[in-house]
Order: sequence, then structure tokens, then C-alpha cells
Amino acid sequence: MIFRILFIFIGVFLYADDTLEVKALHLKADENKGIIELDENVEIKRGKDELYASKVIINIDKNRMPINYSAYGGVDFVVVTKDNRILQGKANEVYYNALNGEYKLVGDSRVTEDGTTNVVTGEEIIVNNDIGYVNITGTSKKPAKVIFTLEEGKTK
Repeated sequence: MIFRILFIFIGVFLYADDTLEVKALHLKADENKGIIELDENVEIKRGKDELYASKVIINIDKNRMPINYSAYGGVDFVVVTKDNRILQGKANEVYYNALNGEYKLVGDSRVTEDGTTNVVTGEEIIVNNDIGYVNITGTSKKPAKVIFTLEEGKTK
């Protein structure tokens, strides 16, 4: 049974030739419910991407493919984009919908781009790179904020 659970767990994260390294003090997988839970000191590394949280829940479909991910408790992450930009972020909670490619950062959210002045902060940040959508929500005491460097455009 333990090998079946590990197979499910490993199968969720294997994409192409990437290697996934997952660490947590507790791991629980329930194939019938389609849930994998990682608890306490969770570290997930895949390629150059990293995620650190207190708890991560992964919902999978009947083919063991991820539907969505939820990370809780002082979430920190590093993501390297396809064009090699390094984004560092933090939030109280992070949600990822694998079906539509949408990320949602909730609670004291911040994303910065290494080597630039680009910073986005807000109480909630929703990003979908597939459709080019960003929505940032602040509060009356802590408004949403975007800082970025203007790039000179070429004139014809």
C-alpha cells in the first residue's frame, strides 16, 4: 500500500525530465479522495522553482494529475520564468489552479523580480500568464502597489 501511495505522490509531480524534491515532516495521500497532504516544514523544489510552507494540499484527478494546489502558513516561493526572470514572492496562502494556470496569493502578498525595481504588493494578487491577466486588491490601510521600471519604446 505504501508503494502505491508513493507512486501516486510521485506521479503527480513528474513532468517531462524535471526532478521534484519534496520534504515535509508528515505526508498523507488518499487516492480515493484524490488528496495529498504535506504538513510541517514543507519544501518543494522542481528545477529552479522552490516553495516553502507550513502545509500544502494537492487535489488530483482519477488519472493522478494535479487539479489544484493550496499552500498555507507563511508561504515563500521562487519561480524562474520561461524567459529566465527570477520572481520571489510571499503570502499567507497561495493557490494554483492547474486547469487554467491561475495563481492566487492571499494575505500580505508580495512578488519581486530579481535585478529590477519591479514589485507588486497587495492583500490579494491573482495572476494568469496564459491569458495575460493580473488583478491586485489592497485594503484601506494597505492599498495595492505596483513599482516597475519603464522601458523605452522604439519609435517608427
